[in-house]
This record gives sequence, structure tokens and C-alpha cells, in this order.
Amino acid sequence: SSPSHSLTSASPHSFVSKPQPPVVPSKPSFQEYVKDGFCDVDFCVAIDFTSSNGDPRIPGTNHYRNDAYLNDYEESIVSIGHAISKFSSSREFSVWGFGAKYGGAVQHIFQCGTSKTVRGIDGVIDAYHSVFRSDLMMSGPTVIVQVLQAAAIRARNLQKQESQSNPRYCVLLILTDGVVNDLAETKRKLETYSTVPLSVIIVGIGRQDFQDMKILSQNSGATASRDNTTFVEFRKYQNDPSLLAAAALANFPNQVVDYMTRHGIYPNKESSRSHTHHT
Repeated sequence: SSPSHSLTSASPHSFVSKPQPPVVPSKPSFQEYVKDGFCDVDFCVAIDFTSSNGDPRIPGTNHYRNDAYLNDYEESIVSIGHAISKFSSSREFSVWGFGAKYGGAVQHIFQCGTSKTVRGIDGVIDAYHSVFRSDLMMSGPTVIVQVLQAAAIRARNLQKQESQSNPRYCVLLILTDGVVNDLAETKRKLETYSTVPLSVIIVGIGRQDFQDMKILSQNSGATASRDNTTFVEFRKYQNDPSLLAAAALANFPNQVVDYMTRHGIYPNKESSRSHTHHT
């Protein structure tokens, strides 16, 4: 028989005798991680009280309160907060402020409200409002390194408690009206914290030119093990809060999956056994 004929008539099995590469399991989906509360999400909010926000008593300034509509800070907390809180079983959240003076000294992190954590997104809004009933004096500059450190400590503590059956993950939402004071140091910190279970979402509020802030979400540094930061401008989505939440959380599912798979944590026991290397 001709060579070409023998190829076509050969049994399909005769070409499968080569050793096959091992089957690489597919990456789990984000939905598999959050299904039935398997991965519990911790949520912290940090709010900018620097003087560039304007006098909160004057209509049109960033922190001005009006019962008829939400200001941009409130809108961001509500739309992004509700989207994230679905993944939290405790719904106990931390609310911090930065950039205000208390007792004559600028505080780059302070607790909003009377308790260390608040209940639900309504609790976050109440804690935010309570700051304006305190003796704060809006000040500056805009420094977020301390709130990043506080969130990273929380994430590290979660990392110590995490187990195959109950992994934890932390999201820090930072709301700011200006470009941060020390971009290089801030970027360095974000890259350092890429090894802990933390995602940072930064929302730019107001009319500033936020071009420089966009570099924070480009995690190209040699020290960054994974992407963990998202920057969005509020004004691009101000007419549709659901689009704001979608943009703010666009990278979050992949960041969770990336962290979990790097740390050998898989959504079910069976796969976690086959993926983890016991030393």
C-alpha cells in the first residue's frame, strides 16, 4: 500500500502512544471561591478629610451634605460598599479618615465613629458623618501610606488565621480628592503588600487631574508579586453608580483568584489536596 494510504487507514490509537503531558487543572473561578461564603471578605474604607475638599458647610464642595442627594463620597461608599459587602459574612467594617488635624496635629489615619468596626454600609455612612460633629480641622497633605499599612496589617492577620477551609481576603477602599503626596513611596508600599490577601481600590473624587494616580494601578515594580490596585475616577461614572462599582471591582475577582491559587488555596478540599505540596 502507498505511504499516504497507510497513514489514513491506520488506527487512530497508533498515534497516541507518545507520553502525554500531565493535565494542568484549570484555574478556579471567582464565583467558586465566594460561593456559600467559602472565602470571606473583610472591608475597610479610608476617607480623605484634607482641606482641598472645601468647607463641608458650603454647597457644591465634596463633603457637603444634602438630604436630597448623596455627595460623591457617599455615592462611592454606597455603590462600591454594597457590591463588596455581599461577600462578607460578618458585615463588620473599619472606617478610617486621613488628612485632618486633631489637637493641632495632622492625622494620617484616625478612626471614624466611636467603635473600631461598624455594622454594614449604613454604619460606614454614619461613621463618616460623625467626623463632622467632632473637633476635626481639615488639613493636609494627602498621605495614604498609613491607611495602606493598617489594611496590610489586617490582611496579614487574616493570612495567619486562614485555612484551606476558610480563606479570608481584605479590600481597602480609599476615597481621595487629590494626588497623594508621596507617589513613589505609596507605589513601593502597594508593591510590598502584593504578597498579602489585600486589594486596594482608590477612587478619585472631584475635579482634580488624577493622571499621576493612574501609575499606582500599574504594578510593574520588581517587588510586586501580583496586581493588587485599581484606580477609578468618580466623575467618569457619576451618572451611573452601578458602573462605578463595576469599574472599581473590575480587577477584584482576578486578584482574589490569583492570590488564592498562588497560596495553594482551592475552592474544594479535593483540589486543594492535589495542588498543595506538603513539606
